[in-house]
Amino acid sequence: MMTEWSKEKEKKILWKYRFLLTARILRILFIVGGLYTIYLIILSIGFTQTNFASKHNFNMTLAIDWTQGGLHSEYSFQPQGEITPFLTQKISMPVYRTIGKEQEPVATMEVQKRIITPFSTARLTFLSPTDSTQFRFYLPEHPKTGEKLYFSNQDEVWTPLEKVHEGTVADLAFSTNQYYEPKQLLSILSKYDLDVLWMPFFSGELKEIKDVGYSLAGGNFMSIDTLGLSKGRELLGGYSSFTEVTISEDTIEEIEAMMLKNMESLIEDESASYLDSFLGLRHLEQRHTYLKENGFQVYGAVVTGPVKELLKLKEEETFRGVQVGEFDYWNWEKTE
Repeated sequence: MMTEWSKEKEKKILWKYRFLLTARILRILFIVGGLYTIYLIILSIGFTQTNFASKHNFNMTLAIDWTQGGLHSEYSFQPQGEITPFLTQKISMPVYRTIGKEQEPVATMEVQKRIITPFSTARLTFLSPTDSTQFRFYLPEHPKTGEKLYFSNQDEVWTPLEKVHEGTVADLAFSTNQYYEPKQLLSILSKYDLDVLWMPFFSGELKEIKDVGYSLAGGNFMSIDTLGLSKGRELLGGYSSFTEVTISEDTIEEIEAMMLKNMESLIEDESASYLDSFLGLRHLEQRHTYLKENGFQVYGAVVTGPVKELLKLKEEETFRGVQVGEFDYWNWEKTE
């Protein structure tokens, strides 16, 4: 016996259909949400357990050391990092400037390592506009012709140092009128109570390496995009332990060996796009080959110490292109 169709029955059927459809949709959303949450948990645990963040942190620390004259980061085997659902690794690294004996934060390196390396980014954001001013260094001779390059020293560059109280510390950069072996330049500087932070070196730019940025002013002085010797860093069996060595006459040969070893590891383990685009270490293989064949030849330095000691550098005839950096209150301890 067929029941009579009515509007009331129609409403009940529609309501039941809508209820079942809504329940199914909610159940699907609940399952998808649960799976997504599990995916994020597994992704986060996997990211924490692997060495990806530590690897990028160490490699970027080296890149900052080598390319940013007077600036440095601090390696941590537990960096502040995260991974997104699309597998982009994000790492934030503080960058410091040493003035006297104190390290002052001046910038943050924001790293985003994507699956496709050319789309990865590494952005250096300075905390204030004055922090972004970087030192420049000038070659003693033209790489292509060997012609001597000149830079007229200007006495006024010393004025800021002469005007401040001697109970102050600062950092300062200079170039030299000839190439030196690192140990030779450190020997000259050993007469002063200063710390050496960075030394630019020639590694075949415009000679063996043609495609490199440079500036030439009036035919008298030239600066190039170069690398420099900073503190030595070495991993000790994985990314969980490491050693650091500061620049001195006694350690400079060890630091040179550390740098060459780290260069070799990067060249062997990483792609060209990772080195060039992500780390900003262009022509690393060519530079490494040049250094292995010719050794390190430096032509300047970034130093820090008491203002009264920095003023004494004015008497060094080989120093030129002097640039005064930042000042700070006295924080110096006399070295023996």
